[in-house]
Amino acid sequence: MKKRGRIAFITTPEYRNKHSQKIEEFIYKYLYRLCNSFEVLSTGRTYGHIMNFISLPSEKLDRKRIEEGVQFSIETDDDLIRWRKTIEHGLVPLRTSISGMIELELELVEGRLDAVIHLTDWADVAGKPDSMVLRREANVHNIPIASDFYSAASAVTTWMGLLARTPPDELIFTQRNPPSILPLEGLTSTHKVLALIAHDQKMLDMCRFVVQHAKKIFEEFDYILAPGTTAQQVEQFALAAGRTRQEVNKIRFCLSGPDGGDVQIAAAVVKKLCQKVIFLQDPYTSHAHETDIRLFEQAVLLFERTALAEGVEVEFATNLASAKAILGIS
Repeated sequence: MKKRGRIAFITTPEYRNKHSQKIEEFIYKYLYRLCNSFEVLSTGRTYGHIMNFISLPSEKLDRKRIEEGVQFSIETDDDLIRWRKTIEHGLVPLRTSISGMIELELELVEGRLDAVIHLTDWADVAGKPDSMVLRREANVHNIPIASDFYSAASAVTTWMGLLARTPPDELIFTQRNPPSILPLEGLTSTHKVLALIAHDQKMLDMCRFVVQHAKKIFEEFDYILAPGTTAQQVEQFALAAGRTRQEVNKIRFCLSGPDGGDVQIAAAVVKKLCQKVIFLQDPYTSHAHETDIRLFEQAVLLFERTALAEGVEVEFATNLASAKAILGIS
């Protein structure tokens, strides 16, 4: 059966701890229909939670509640297998923890995700930049997001109604135009990649730094990732300083920071595609996408459980003195 779109279904740790019965109810009533019609992306621990539940022995599963969700009779073990297999085949597992969230957010900002169900506990979300960024990027890119059980149930009901009224070869979500350039495309772990990011008040410092050390930067690195404004400014300054077009073409434009450029660079880090990051920060000014910055720092600074589990290695500088140090400039 042709899938009609891509939806994320994720839960926070606190929600799984406090509201396991709600997750169970969602799996019984809605997950089969979602997985039957859509690709359903799920980060590591949520995916594991779902798989553990649907793999329970048949006598521990409520067949009547399954029937409510699938709308066919569950009379034999073969019917249960059909239910399980549909969910298994519809789910797309992503990485665990922050890495998985960044991977999911990359799909969102680059136009490959149509909707998000993110069952959250408010006390949990307040301390989780990855959850806040997901919500903010969904709002920036205007895709549906449901953060509580009842909103999620209503959204699924709406989508099922749309499916029933839409020809089977048509999608039910508004088509999004993906970015014309995907900056991570073609990058491999064998490439030497530098990321450059600067707050507005530090942009001139970044451009001067790149011009001053252009020979080393353009010779040492195969590619340079930068959010849109930073990339544009660095490119203009480098060309004005006499660097060649071939050198400057190493700069890969990401989205602007608020539109997801920080997410794209964070994804390059957790995918082990970027080895060094210079992020010149202005400590005196607040920023509209502060949560993106915190998420980015968690990815780059190797939030402990991510780093130890996946062996991510990256060098990170937040001022000019430390930038010189990680580039080996005396």
